Amino acid sequence: MITKLSLKNFKAFEEEEFDFGLLNILSGLNNSGKSSVIQSLRLLYEQRALADMGPLGEYIRRDSKGFNLQCSQFIKNASEDVFFSFERINNMGEVKYSGNIKGVVSYISADRLGPRNSLPSNVGESITTVGSKGEHIVDFLLQADSGEWDDLKVPEKLIKKEGNGVRENIKEWLRIISPGVDFDFVNDPNTDTGRTMFNAHRPVHVGFGLSYTLPIIASVLIHAAQLIEGKTESALLLIENPEAHLHPSGQTKIGELLVLAASCGVQIMVETHSDHILNGVRIAVKDGKIAPENINCYFLHTDNDEKRDEKPVVVNRISIDKHGMMDYWPDGFFDETEKSLMHLV
Repeated sequence: MITKLSLKNFKAFEEEEFDFGLLNILSGLNNSGKSSVIQSLRLLYEQRALADMGPLGEYIRRDSKGFNLQCSQFIKNASEDVFFSFERINNMGEVKYSGNIKGVVSYISADRLGPRNSLPSNVGESITTVGSKGEHIVDFLLQADSGEWDDLKVPEKLIKKEGNGVRENIKEWLRIISPGVDFDFVNDPNTDTGRTMFNAHRPVHVGFGLSYTLPIIASVLIHAAQLIEGKTESALLLIENPEAHLHPSGQTKIGELLVLAASCGVQIMVETHSDHILNGVRIAVKDGKIAPENINCYFLHTDNDEKRDEKPVVVNRISIDKHGMMDYWPDGFFDETEKSLMHLV
């Protein structure tokens, strides 16, 4: 588990430290630095420039010569630091790194695939995650369903269907998000494609929400099962905007799902704009599904309207108590509904 993250001269961050628990919620206005926190963890894991993000020189904070990233991970009763840095030297770039983030690391982007009539399958290699866009979802489910991962069993806390099979519990969590839906998937080895189906229909006939949510549900259930059964030493899920295209009630249930996964030991970093996700987490805390000290909320913002690169990001840490109440509610932190209602009164 990642316990601490330190950023120096990285994008909008001048110098900042984050303490992490099992479930970590990143919130704030657009362009406030939430995605940068996720990107820093991806850099520490991949230890190279991220695909489609440009050269490492573009990650450096304005007027700086380089950036430094460091995190501490605690696995098997031992702590280890992971380091990654980039520095410009005589118009050249020098990369230094040490250590590595262990276990499964799964990044699910806000830019994941919507409904598709077919998806790539049978790529000739083992699939360990759903992919950043959810593009490997069919192969990922096939591996869990076929016994390649020794018939994984869903942890008790996450079971929503009689029995602990992965396929049936994924179906049931989708029904919780969208009552009445029936999900299935198949692959065609002759064309190297896979297909998902909802109520026996193509995904394009049932809207975006289910296709956007399926990779999150599958990742949570399968990686939690791997962790509980000792098939990985840790599991870190980096999830952007899990609320995308979901009805508010579905967003609240996703908040509960994330809490239940965290209570099984899966570490989750979630970037969200949804007060319904937050409320789902708060309700789960009040219902005793996770201890509040295992959850960290961060609100990112700047103190004025200057350009982001000219003003460091301000990070407020907000705690949740055992009743689901927040200890601090800064201006701009999921308060737009109340502001709008006050204007209407």
